[in-house]
Amino acid sequence: MKRLPLLLCLLPAWACAAPWSFGTPVLVAGASDSTHFHHLDGSGRQHVAASASEVALVWEDDRTGSPQIYLAVAPREAASFAPDVRLSDGEEAYEPALAALDGNRWLAAWEQDGAVVARVIDAQGLGPIQALAGKSSRQVTLVSDRAGRVAALWTREHDGGQLLEAAELKADGRAVALAGAAVTVAPVVEHPYQGYPAGAWGRQGRLLVAWEDRRAGHTRLFHTWRDPGQGFAAERQLNEHNAPHGEVPAGVVGLGSGVMRVVLAADGAGNVRAAWLDKRNPASGYAVWGALSQDGGRSFGPNQMVQDELGAAVPQWHAALAGGVPGFVAAWDDTREGWGDGSEPGDVVLSWNFGSAWSPDLVVPGASGEGYQGSPAVALDPQGDLHLLWIEGDDLSSPTRLRYLHGAFDPD
Repeated sequence: MKRLPLLLCLLPAWACAAPWSFGTPVLVAGASDSTHFHHLDGSGRQHVAASASEVALVWEDDRTGSPQIYLAVAPREAASFAPDVRLSDGEEAYEPALAALDGNRWLAAWEQDGAVVARVIDAQGLGPIQALAGKSSRQVTLVSDRAGRVAALWTREHDGGQLLEAAELKADGRAVALAGAAVTVAPVVEHPYQGYPAGAWGRQGRLLVAWEDRRAGHTRLFHTWRDPGQGFAAERQLNEHNAPHGEVPAGVVGLGSGVMRVVLAADGAGNVRAAWLDKRNPASGYAVWGALSQDGGRSFGPNQMVQDELGAAVPQWHAALAGGVPGFVAAWDDTREGWGDGSEPGDVVLSWNFGSAWSPDLVVPGASGEGYQGSPAVALDPQGDLHLLWIEGDDLSSPTRLRYLHGAFDPD
């Protein structure tokens, strides 16, 4: 039952128009008869990076019998990718992140055998693997910008929980190393549990960080920032906490609406946006919410719903966010097209914001229809073209494939 596309056709033409002209989806990894599973679950969802001339993708799959990390690179308008290369060399590897460096180089980081590692990739091959954080570290993400700044964020075990750490990096040639000692972003004395960090560069080298925080016994989102040569500011809560109203029934914890998996992006003009999954309406599950900072990341304005009302009846998952030219674009997956049809357990959806308001949602052509299309990652290149990566499967439990879609920016 595909009722929603009929509803979409009743909207004004501008509501369905996208600022990108989409090409044909490209199969990156997996095959129709594949028995393997692919994952795009890294903190901050940094699985796609793009330069002015190339695009790179990073993911985890189990083709060798254990989870390992792979990378594929292509010219930005190519019809296919070069054969992928394995980046990890341990027994198990998880949750990679990717950043573009100058000189058509790429920096990838991931968790390998319980530690956080990274390596540089260029046209000549792979640089050496460098440890960024020791045992019991995980959930790494990378933060880069067009000025060449790059930092890594990760969590490490501490006192029965997790604390978030940050370090700026230097990448000379095919070598990567810490530019200084890693620092704790927001020390917590009691009940430390910080997870799934995201980051962005604000104005004049300001490093912005957001994360999940469970010190209160449930998940809230916090953010902080530091200017070059300074320490991190005191953390502030990002999501508006909606505690239950009235008397809480017996047996119900009553801690308020749930939030998860924050992502951050900057547009290079001083604006920063955050997005996350937010269960303010428990009847429909998680929805995509966000907030805007217009002061370079020091503070964020009111929370705003990113998705449109047509998606309010179903839950959203796997929110991703990119910023740059011409603004911001968010991606996620939901089941609005299926309306309970078991053959359509998810499609990739986009919304964009080039000013003050989010667009009506677009169910992405080529990333929708029968079967599962979801867990998207998205990037904008310097020309404003969109680069989208997602997982495809016959259903939610089937082996998977990776597909990629290029959208050429059309400002008219």
